[in-house]
Amino acid sequence: MAATSTLTQRPMTNSAASPQTAIYAEDPKAASSEASARGAAIYSQSWLLTIYDWWVLGVVSTYAWACSVPQYTLPWFQKNLRKGQHLDIGVGTGYYLAKSDLTGVQVTLADLNQDALDATRDRLVLEGKVKSGETRCILHDITRPLPASCPKFNSMSLYYLLHCMPGPVPAKTVIFSHLKHSLTPDGVISGASILGKDVRHNLFGRLIMTFGNWNGMFDNRGDNAADFDDALREHFDDVETQVRGAIFLWRASKPKV
Repeated sequence: MAATSTLTQRPMTNSAASPQTAIYAEDPKAASSEASARGAAIYSQSWLLTIYDWWVLGVVSTYAWACSVPQYTLPWFQKNLRKGQHLDIGVGTGYYLAKSDLTGVQVTLADLNQDALDATRDRLVLEGKVKSGETRCILHDITRPLPASCPKFNSMSLYYLLHCMPGPVPAKTVIFSHLKHSLTPDGVISGASILGKDVRHNLFGRLIMTFGNWNGMFDNRGDNAADFDDALREHFDDVETQVRGAIFLWRASKPKV
């Protein structure tokens, strides 16, 4: 968020969360770029949120990207989830949090889409992962620094987000230049993203790639593991990456400040 942006508390929707749940929104005129907003707008469609886990994290991840979420991506998330303050950026449906042990974890959600924030917050309550009112939500464009009111985080997660962000890898990874300042000294940031370059896509994957880049949901034709790895090492001393099928898995810690 730009330093001049204004945070205002939003009224609560009629949902499972209590009126004490903190939900903050930036000045709508400063909240996001047009391209970022297009990528997030798809999550305003309630039908997509309903089938997201089955379709995106099940069918597409397994058969288009050749990277099973239960076998690879979810364990990667869980391995890098820390007790204390955790920030989940680009929340989707909250699948990874809902499948993890959140004992001792204070969850903050950040997303450009209010529907995704509401759905994730309510899911965590309904599935007994957190108590009503415990989860903080921020309506926020992650290309801007986090609000000053945010705490330092012990862990952050960005799963299936970077391939939706507009621009080439250097434009996407500029986010690490400010996110690293919101990590604790021993904090860890991790994620997974769909690569468009230097990986072999099967026919199903090519179809999804073509459609996703055509409708603005993806912008990842040039995304490659080497560029992401270089960007992470620019900002962190401890970096681990691997490619599973068409998915780039990464974690970083010891931020360079």
